[in-house]
Amino acid sequence: MSNFRTFRAPDTRSALAMVKAALGADAIILATKEVDNGLFRAKEIEVTAGLPEVPSMPRVSAAKAYAAPVLLPAPKAEAPAPAPAPRRAESSDELQGLRASMEEMRSELRRMGSQVRMERELQLPPPAAELLSLLINRGVEDALAEACVRQALEQSSNLSRSTLLSAVRNALSQRVIAGTAPWISEGGRRRIVALVGPTGVGKTTSVAKIAARALMGSKQKVAMITVDTYRIGASEQLTRYGEIMNVPTFVARDRVELTRAIERCGNAELILVDSAGRSMNEAVARQAEMLRSVEGISLCLTVSACTGPREMAAAAERYRSLAPEQLLFTKVDEASGPGSLLSASVRIGRPIVAVSDGQRVPEDIHALSGADLVELVLGERRAAQTAGAR
Repeated sequence: MSNFRTFRAPDTRSALAMVKAALGADAIILATKEVDNGLFRAKEIEVTAGLPEVPSMPRVSAAKAYAAPVLLPAPKAEAPAPAPAPRRAESSDELQGLRASMEEMRSELRRMGSQVRMERELQLPPPAAELLSLLINRGVEDALAEACVRQALEQSSNLSRSTLLSAVRNALSQRVIAGTAPWISEGGRRRIVALVGPTGVGKTTSVAKIAARALMGSKQKVAMITVDTYRIGASEQLTRYGEIMNVPTFVARDRVELTRAIERCGNAELILVDSAGRSMNEAVARQAEMLRSVEGISLCLTVSACTGPREMAAAAERYRSLAPEQLLFTKVDEASGPGSLLSASVRIGRPIVAVSDGQRVPEDIHALSGADLVELVLGERRAAQTAGAR
């Protein structure tokens, strides 16, 4: 190994950039560790790297630094070599830390490669290419991400990353609209809200969360109805929630039963309707016809944030014919890139009233501001700590 060097930087990305600048793309990453600089200085990442000494030997680039090692045949020996002394096993925490560090470096190298391609193919300045890569990695559709970055470039004469990031935030805020949460009282006026959306996104649990929040927060009188008679156990699940919260709960199989159930809700200020998931356009249309037969009902399209951008766009197109008044996104805590919510937002064009990020009832549902929704897309979410009181 020649030109053996050690680099220190505040983070992995900066350390890799230093390695690449000093040694080139063929550098081999030999070791990486976190360095504790004491009480008054921030921790650093230390990377040890070098270049292969013999060109004919197999070389591993920085992008493949942590691939499986090449095993060379052992030299022949007349007598078997003595068994090596057993090494002390590393602790599970150390191994997990090493794996996490390796995966972080692989991810960073992939991101850097993607950014270089964007700079070349889309002819973007480096800060713009970096932000485009960030948006796509966060789950935003390629076309939407590029549109936001192009808009930011048009609106900003300064090409610094901070200036462009501010302009990208502005572009996102124009596409993501925050709305009033279903559990917030509207002056005693009765509201009927039906949650519609694909199968398995968590509509039933979301209905229970909204009901509990309305009961505990604004002390409203709440009733629940399920029209999901297709999924086994759906009505039983909502009924159990109703029993726990002491909330009247009804099952309706058709338009007539739905009308009667609403009449039986008495003086409830908030009536929440749980619907069955649908994947076929004809089934979606039939369900919409039944729900829209209720005067004053509003539909809340409920979609999982784990849904990929293409699938999210397809779901939004499928349910756009229902003309939902609201959007709710579930499973935010399970989504590696919740930026796909932008696909539904731009196609439906209606406000996002809440996001759900867990199974707890009612803690894990939040009404977010427009700024918080933008940060959720960008991956700098602050809302989890502050939105619960809204």
